[in-house]
Amino acid sequence: MRASTELNRGPQSNDLSLGGAAQEIHAERHFTQPRRRGTIDTTMNRKLFLLLVITALIACLPSAPVQAQDERLVLAFYYAWYDETFWQKSLSDQPVQPYVSTDPAAIERHVLQGKQAGIDAFVQSWYGPQIENNQTEPNFAALLDIAAAHGFKAAVDFEVVSPFFHSEADVVAALQYLLSVHANHPAYLRIGGKPVIFFWRQGRFPVESWAAIRNQVDPDRTSVWIEEGVTLSHMEQFDGHHLYSVAWDAQPEQQLLKWSRWIRDWSAEHGTDRYWVATVMPGYDDLVTGRSDAFVRDRAGGDYYRRCWQGAIQSGADMVIITSFNEWLEGTQIEPSVSYGDFYLNQTRELGDQYRASPLVPLEAPPPPTTPPTKVPTPLPSPTPTQTPAPTPTPSPTPTVTPSPSATPTPTATPLPTLTPSPTATPTPLPTPTPTPTLPQAAVSFASDYPELVVAGVGIVVIAALAARSIRRRPG
Repeated sequence: MRASTELNRGPQSNDLSLGGAAQEIHAERHFTQPRRRGTIDTTMNRKLFLLLVITALIACLPSAPVQAQDERLVLAFYYAWYDETFWQKSLSDQPVQPYVSTDPAAIERHVLQGKQAGIDAFVQSWYGPQIENNQTEPNFAALLDIAAAHGFKAAVDFEVVSPFFHSEADVVAALQYLLSVHANHPAYLRIGGKPVIFFWRQGRFPVESWAAIRNQVDPDRTSVWIEEGVTLSHMEQFDGHHLYSVAWDAQPEQQLLKWSRWIRDWSAEHGTDRYWVATVMPGYDDLVTGRSDAFVRDRAGGDYYRRCWQGAIQSGADMVIITSFNEWLEGTQIEPSVSYGDFYLNQTRELGDQYRASPLVPLEAPPPPTTPPTKVPTPLPSPTPTQTPAPTPTPSPTPTVTPSPSATPTPTATPLPTLTPSPTATPTPLPTPTPTPTLPQAAVSFASDYPELVVAGVGIVVIAALAARSIRRRPG
């Protein structure tokens, strides 16, 4: 909510303290004692002196870097579809304080806990702008308002397989709404001035369809789109990549390093840059879902979480995203719980600070490949509804009163037994996107490299102009 401000002006002085005789003397002085020609009056002298001082001070300032790098963000997936009945399930753990996701007090508590953990933004699963039977829309709007009040940020994890998206046109309409409404909120997450959107199950549509969607929704690429999955087949139409889960591997740091190299190599091969968003997880336990391939990744007293963070740091991740703040059905939450208290909030703060303080250095070249480097390695088929059926049923096209987490498309753990070696191309670190310069590139480059000369030159021109206007020729 924006508050307008008013300018309070004091009363203007109407005091005429000069008597008639004094006014006549003042007028006489004004006309009988004109300023001498060929001189600069006292007021102008002061202005020129002040301008010289300011110019000298500015010229002595150190030049700003040509390109300032964005802060290395720590994000967390957030879920806002819980009601009173959810906590009756036989979960692997329970929150210290059970809640309903529509409660503003619960949302505010989560935001404050996120800040306590050093998290920059929540990325909330979102089913689209429909209000009826869809908690994710009003709850996200509430999250933005509450986040703004506490200096926090929020973004959307766009659920491509939402029960409210029946066609490509529905996806287009939802993205247009997101970018025109939510993305303009002051608390919406931005990178380099661009709103960020994460995607889940983008494999529902082929890459050609995503090209058409992007051209309709964001033809000038003024937003940042981050895809998900174990294939890079759609990378051409997206700006970055993340894995929702790495829990299928007991050595998550190795997977994060491999995926970072693959994404850097893909970027180098295509002559472009893509964001690598590393996933960190405290553990995993989805036995309550009854899935045929349900499993447990033990938290090992925080050691698994720490190994994930080590992999994120070693991989030179552009961002880190936590799976998750509160996905209780799969046991990936770091939200304070009965079993762990706020242990994982504190560990997140510690490891996040280490990540931000770590140097952003290029990765070492991977081992020589056994496959041609021109091919992007694909460890597994894409986990999309059309290729690899999800172990859990996808949401029914007819939404229920409150989409339940158990009915929503949830990422499944999928072991990668046959990963192929990564290409040999030396990965290049991903630069921070910078706004397109509005001046010719040569002028911008010169001004950035030699700011002192530019400021001094401008100062000399201004001084000369002022002096020319103030000095008149003496009579001959």
